[in-house]
Amino acid sequence: MVIVNNQLKVAKIKMAYILSFLVGIGMIIPIFVVRAVTFEHLIMSVLGIGLFLYFIYLLISEPQYIYMEEAKGKLQIKTYPARPVLRQYKAFEINLNTLSHFELRKSFLGLKSSLTLWIQTKKGSGAYPPLSLSALSKAEQQKISKYLSSKSINRAKNIIQL
Repeated sequence: MVIVNNQLKVAKIKMAYILSFLVGIGMIIPIFVVRAVTFEHLIMSVLGIGLFLYFIYLLISEPQYIYMEEAKGKLQIKTYPARPVLRQYKAFEINLNTLSHFELRKSFLGLKSSLTLWIQTKKGSGAYPPLSLSALSKAEQQKISKYLSSKSINRAKNIIQL
């Protein structure tokens, strides 16, 4: 059963990365090149700065492709950053009977969501690296939260800050 797959949204985010950077820089450069700066150049520069700030926002929020699936008592997760360069593909599998609890937190003025999964082993508990849920809609985040709440062993330790 597929829990979440945001492949189409990540494709749009990759395009937004590229366009906001290239168009933003392309709109800012003319103000430094021309000798006589006109009102149109200033408007173009302001729009370029806005696009470049959107690019910075995307860098800070770190949206990720996330594919979660439950199969044969295991939770399979595949993920990679939505940025078009320097991607690190990650995949891991968690036995659902070892899923202790999870933390779903918001940070950076509520714009960045992250999910940390904790498992219980014979030697103690351990956490997987946090996953950025910024590319998921609020409904998809709530779906993940509801699913993990039903599967976690220590429900009292679950932290949900949506």
